[in-house]
Amino acid sequence: MRHALLICLLISSLFVGCKAGGEYAQGAREPGDVDRGEVNGRMFDFVSNKPEGDDWQIRIRDNSMSVGYGNADTSEDLGTINLDKKETKKVWKLIDALDLENRKKGKRDEDEGWVQLRIREPGGDEGHDVIEVYVSRANADEEVTDLAEYLRTIVGKYRKEKPNF
Repeated sequence: MRHALLICLLISSLFVGCKAGGEYAQGAREPGDVDRGEVNGRMFDFVSNKPEGDDWQIRIRDNSMSVGYGNADTSEDLGTINLDKKETKKVWKLIDALDLENRKKGKRDEDEGWVQLRIREPGGDEGHDVIEVYVSRANADEEVTDLAEYLRTIVGKYRKEKPNF
C-alpha cells in the first residue's frame, strides 16, 4: 500500500509545473558564441566531387563546420570544428561573395568533376529557402576558388589534413 501511494505521489509530481508547448528564447549573439538550440539559421554545404570518386563534404552552421571525406570504397567523418569569431566572419563573407541566388544552376560534370554549393536561408514557404548550384571543376571561378582555399586552410589547421578539392 505504501509503495502504491509513493508511486502515485511520484507520478503526480512529474506533471506539476509542466505545460504543453514551449518557447525557445533567442537572443542576439556574436558569431562564435555557442547556442546549439538554434537550428533554423543559415546553413551552407560545400561538396567537392572528383571523377575518380573522391569527395569532400563540408557543412557550415553558424560557427560550426563538419567535415567528411569519401571515395569509392570508404568514407571518413573528420568531425566538427568550432570556428573562432574571425574565422566565422571570414567564411560567411566568402560564402556571401558566391552570390548563389544570382548564379546559374549549373549541372554535374561527370568528366571533370564538380563542386556542389547549397545554402539554406531562413524564410520561404516551408521555413527555409534552399539554393543549390553546381560548378564544374574545369571552370571554377575566383569566388569558388577563394572559398575552397580558405576551407582547405581551416581543415589543415584543425585536422592536419589538406583537402584536395
